[in-house]
Amino acid sequence: MEKSVEEDVQVENEGDRLNPWLTIWYKPRATFRSFINHGSDSKLIIFLVMLSGVLYAFDRAVGKSMGEWMSTLMVLVLVIVLGAVGGIISWLIWSAIVYYVGKLFKGTGTLREMYTVIGLSYIPVAVSTIFCFFDVVILKDALFVDVYLSPFQIIWLLFSTFFTFMFTAWSWFLMVKGIAEVHRFSSWKGLLTFIIPGAVLFLMIIVIVIVGVIVSMVAFG
Repeated sequence: MEKSVEEDVQVENEGDRLNPWLTIWYKPRATFRSFINHGSDSKLIIFLVMLSGVLYAFDRAVGKSMGEWMSTLMVLVLVIVLGAVGGIISWLIWSAIVYYVGKLFKGTGTLREMYTVIGLSYIPVAVSTIFCFFDVVILKDALFVDVYLSPFQIIWLLFSTFFTFMFTAWSWFLMVKGIAEVHRFSSWKGLLTFIIPGAVLFLMIIVIVIVGVIVSMVAFG
């Protein structure tokens, strides 16, 4: 079995479970191992997963300018409800995918452990939802419609978008660490396990698009 050289992997089975809101930032693998050893907090995991789905739905609503055909209140209701459900579904599917891909690299973890670490990896995303709150407060109805913004609103939106992306990127980084910790292999294998499913999906989309174009050219001359 390949062992990681990182110090934060070393977590004793005894003692209190680490506080993930604090320790996930500077010793992620130790935090993941702590939850694996002591049992996961299912309520926390579900909360994080749902919140990540809400954030994704929020970004989509902004990008689609959904306020053009419905009220801001209705947009927010749909974002919360559909985002929470979508977050749970995507978490279940993604965790299973990276778990079985990891098995190809001789990973030794369990599916339950993978669900736990992927859920905990959403902590930075959960923290970034504070920017969504201020987006609504500062931009109000202009957030979900295509209108001219004031200089202050533009600056805030750029600021909010940048930090939201940074928190999301950190969440991806944590997923790589979590995958490696569950399967007890190196972070490099964790990165490959994380990248491969996305790369395969991307190639499938490219192939489908190319086939569609070829079929259209043949059908319509």
